[in-house]
Amino acid sequence: MDGAGARVCLAREPSPASRIREARFEDYEKIAALQLRNGLTPRSCADWAALWLSNPAYRPDVPIGWVIDAPEGEIGGYIGNLPLAYRFKDREIRAVTVYSWAADSAFRGYSLALLDRLLRQPETEMVVCSTPNAPAGRAYSAYRFRRVPVGHWDKCWFWITGHRGFVRCALRLAHIPFAEALAYPVAAVLRLREALLGGPGLGSAADFELLSDFDDRFDRFWEEFSAQKSSRLLAVRDRQTLRWHFGRSLKSGNAWILAASRGGRIRAYAILDRHDHSALELKRIRFADFQALDGFDDLFRPALDRALEQARQERAHVLENAGCWTSQWGAAAPYRRSLKTWGFYYKARHRALAAELEDPAVWTPSAFDGDASL
Repeated sequence: MDGAGARVCLAREPSPASRIREARFEDYEKIAALQLRNGLTPRSCADWAALWLSNPAYRPDVPIGWVIDAPEGEIGGYIGNLPLAYRFKDREIRAVTVYSWAADSAFRGYSLALLDRLLRQPETEMVVCSTPNAPAGRAYSAYRFRRVPVGHWDKCWFWITGHRGFVRCALRLAHIPFAEALAYPVAAVLRLREALLGGPGLGSAADFELLSDFDDRFDRFWEEFSAQKSSRLLAVRDRQTLRWHFGRSLKSGNAWILAASRGGRIRAYAILDRHDHSALELKRIRFADFQALDGFDDLFRPALDRALEQARQERAHVLENAGCWTSQWGAAAPYRRSLKTWGFYYKARHRALAAELEDPAVWTPSAFDGDASL
């Protein structure tokens, strides 16, 4: 979603026939029409407004974004401004993420002016961009955004959980005839290969239970976790923020919470969400987040086993890890593919913070950061 329609251009200001102003909630219909014209899928009005009104980091004095007013009352461009809360060295970092950046062809030469407005916010300390397309990636580079120094955000690791369906989609994508008939033998070969390589299988998936909601144990987990990891940059993950982030997907049955707990205390949890590729009819579940208290990093392997089990139950074809961020737990997938662009940029506005964020040890990013799993 992020970065759609953006194109690097020398022009920085809109034409006299248009102007940039702060977006308003009553602009929804025109923004949704703009998104449709530019190949994006708009949310319902209530879901779109909830990105701010249900967001614990939102304040009424923070713009929800900026639009380009076009002739005849239309909106020719839009960039969403989603506030995020981070913690670093026992203090809050005020951040924002770019959301649903789009512009009609007549206004794409001025779309950088929208990014200018977002970057000039006086109280924002950091901007994160986790879903850029290729044009947006070039724009971020032009504005001296940095690439996150850990993970491989131009690659995606994946595990096959529905071999026949996956092979059928892959053969169709390659325009190979008789895809249905060939899917059976090719799927059998892949299963044999994986059996020879060996799977995760280094723990008990039974350690993780499937939860229906984020309860008060997640607040206690966050308090303990953030205290233990105070030297790292952490997106806030208290119960209220997790509900804002994943509540819509949970309600629609497109997200799953896996938690390992003992004595009422969560020791580790994983969050999965659905990320289907509708054009290919490829059913994908994504590893959106995993966190563990000190001393419980070994729970990642059983979490992965339980995630694979859940993906199979949901009849998904693959379990994906975009950005390969699970490498910090030593877990590599048997398959990988390249992404079209680097998937995670950031910009710190203050020199001291920027210098600290150059250290890879500071970072523990996942698909939770930015708007990738919203």
